[in-house]
Amino acid sequence: MLNKTQSPIDRMHLASRSLHFDSRGYFGEIYRAKDYGGEVPVFIQDNLSFSNKGVLRGMHFQVNQWQILTVLKGSIFDVTFDVNPSSPTFRQKNMTSMEYNANNQLLIPPGVAHGFCVISDEAVLHYKSSVYYGETLQFGVSWNSVELDGLWPNCDWTVSERDSSFPTISDFLSTNYSV
Repeated sequence: MLNKTQSPIDRMHLASRSLHFDSRGYFGEIYRAKDYGGEVPVFIQDNLSFSNKGVLRGMHFQVNQWQILTVLKGSIFDVTFDVNPSSPTFRQKNMTSMEYNANNQLLIPPGVAHGFCVISDEAVLHYKSSVYYGETLQFGVSWNSVELDGLWPNCDWTVSERDSSFPTISDFLSTNYSV
């Protein structure tokens, strides 16, 4: 069963799925199309991400791609920022802690920059995507942009060279980008 909570960003939901535990472990559904009704397109690719504690990934976004992110193992701190100038929630941000057995799923619409940092020893994330990897325009903004100041937990984060080279949110938005 899916329990959705609307976020401050248009069309984005945080969800909690029921896990059923017994002496063997647990069982839970990851995705049921009817839980989302007609609000999202067909998902055509699934991706898996593994990260160690102290890793920060993001802030990434795509022009026409929906994603459903599910935490399968561990805990993350998740940050999103609406960079879509035509969105009613343009420049809104959202942060939330997510873990495999609690609020563990996030629906991310196109034009929303997304990043996360791992706060457990390790984390495994599953992404459903509405577009094949590499078949849509991909962008990124700096995780430490002024607009995101004070949102991330304090840590000496491990960030990829690519993610470290993204422009700030204000520099990116000054390019007149559109979704």
